[in-house]
Amino acid sequence: MLAQFDRILSFVEDTFISTLLIAASAILFTNVVGRYVFNSGFVWAEEIVRYQIVWLVFIGASVAARKGIHIGVDALVQVMPEGLRKVVRLAVLGLCILFCAVLLFYGIELMLQTRGFNQRTPAMQAPFWWAQLAIPVGAALMGLRFSQELVRTVAGRERAAETTMLN
Repeated sequence: MLAQFDRILSFVEDTFISTLLIAASAILFTNVVGRYVFNSGFVWAEEIVRYQIVWLVFIGASVAARKGIHIGVDALVQVMPEGLRKVVRLAVLGLCILFCAVLLFYGIELMLQTRGFNQRTPAMQAPFWWAQLAIPVGAALMGLRFSQELVRTVAGRERAAETTMLN
């Protein structure tokens, strides 16, 4: 059941990122052609692509956590004994989860505050909290992915060496 949920969530993350990337590229290409060929572009194009990139970054961070490809400095960890290496790995994962929890909390607070002020985007006049929603959604997904890795580490089922954050 949990494995199936993980596969579905992974598919949704990957599809969402792919769709946003294709859409952003198409919008920017169309806008450039419109500007340089027809001397007319879309006022909203750069704004929507900016918010798409925000979503790409936060959902992409979750994918990076899932795949174990976040940047990490592991030179010291490489020379540690195996037992100590696992303790350090658990501590790092715990700190990552704590960071995600704090980001989730303040992301929700920021989004609700912006929503309360009814703030709108300049060009599209869309609710600005839609763009800020990427922060808590991304933080929650990252926290989930780091938690999954923590459980795997405690159970002794770590990823293959080429994809771990701390081998």
